[in-house]
Amino acid sequence: MDRATIAGDAAPQASSLLAILQFADSFFPSGASAFSWGLESMNHDGLVKGADQVLALLTAIIEERWAGVDRGLMRAAHQASARCDVNDGEAPDFNELIRIDELCECMTLNQEGRAASRRLGVTQLKVHAGLGLPMAQAYLSEVQAQCAPGHLPVVHGLICQALGLSALEGEAMSAFGQCTAVVGAAIRLGMLGHVDGQRILMQMRRRIAAVLGTDPPELDDLWNGAPALELAAMRHETRSARLFAN
Repeated sequence: MDRATIAGDAAPQASSLLAILQFADSFFPSGASAFSWGLESMNHDGLVKGADQVLALLTAIIEERWAGVDRGLMRAAHQASARCDVNDGEAPDFNELIRIDELCECMTLNQEGRAASRRLGVTQLKVHAGLGLPMAQAYLSEVQAQCAPGHLPVVHGLICQALGLSALEGEAMSAFGQCTAVVGAAIRLGMLGHVDGQRILMQMRRRIAAVLGTDPPELDDLWNGAPALELAAMRHETRSARLFAN
């Protein structure tokens, strides 16, 4: 096999990798840095203080909530988006995607969590629409018309499909992005230094890979094994002094 053939075979993989590096980078304006995902409330209550406890919290977020809720919604949205055509001259049929979006609304019990998920989902749609992605613009119109909530896991699945990323690539990007957001919040709260934060992210890579090695739940089998995170978010809603939106 000559060099040109090898390079041609590698090009699609390189393109996907570069897309992941761009859209998962903290420089990308996703809006995630405004949220602590329950960390601020747990730190205020003295439940999470140092690096070991931040690692334990992240493990619970990924293994007990993301794996059972977000991943299943993302996979379903990724599959549903493949059946939506924005290039045939007619408005795409988003009914299946909207049903998944509404299920996400029901599965997110706390008000701050719902608001954060919708806000981040709309931010993603606006940024990608601005970058010229027709599917993002089309679904953004549905959200702005109040036909769909626009939750982050659903939007993420849709965008990854539209970008040509596999479901697994999108899920890896989502899970690791969740981890970097929480670690970033811990650093801003003075709970960690940057080296400790990177050490935690290295440890989380193995945990994320283990989750991705299992099958995602079907929509009828979504589950949440981390009720303490929901309760922390509910307590956060009533706090008068806070740095993060959730």
